Amino acid sequence: LRDVSYFGTMMVAEGLADLAVTQWPSDANFILFRPEHRRGEEVWQALVDDGVLVRNCASWPGLEDCLRVTIGTPVENDRFLDALRSALS
Repeated sequence: LRDVSYFGTMMVAEGLADLAVTQWPSDANFILFRPEHRRGEEVWQALVDDGVLVRNCASWPGLEDCLRVTIGTPVENDRFLDALRSALS
């Protein structure tokens, strides 16, 4: 299970690297990221409207506009990245 989570994290991190977001390294089953050209709240709402749930961390001290995605199955991770690409465009 740990290997699956690790490879899922790597897959999502690589996908995020191609998008207009800042991400922070993670050894956990989630990745924290901040959209570079849109407010986090707008991106969060677009993802929710598209049926993709991520945690809005904007109210946490020092994490303005940050979102956190939990690593899922390969299908879920692909679905998240597709929805995020759309939300950022």
